[in-house]
Amino acid sequence: MTKEAQGKIPHSLKKRIEDAPSETVYLLLHVSAIGPGQEAAIERAGFAVRHQTTIVPCFAVSGPGQCLRSLLSESWLDRVEEDGAVQTW
Repeated sequence: MTKEAQGKIPHSLKKRIEDAPSETVYLLLHVSAIGPGQEAAIERAGFAVRHQTTIVPCFAVSGPGQCLRSLLSESWLDRVEEDGAVQTW
């Protein structure tokens, strides 16, 4: 994995995926732009796209953590974070 690709994913998430690569993860993939090419690449990698937003270009995905490897080198992928529950006040 290149240094640039490593900068796209938090170390704790990277370690968790390395320790259990087939475990299902829920992620937010922050991208430079939303488009059919990005969605197709995400699905080819093995993720299910659950939702997408255009105000902040992002895909909410789920699937085996090991699927992320093939996407980290994509220039349109800016960063990755774990998706979680949103709590209101």
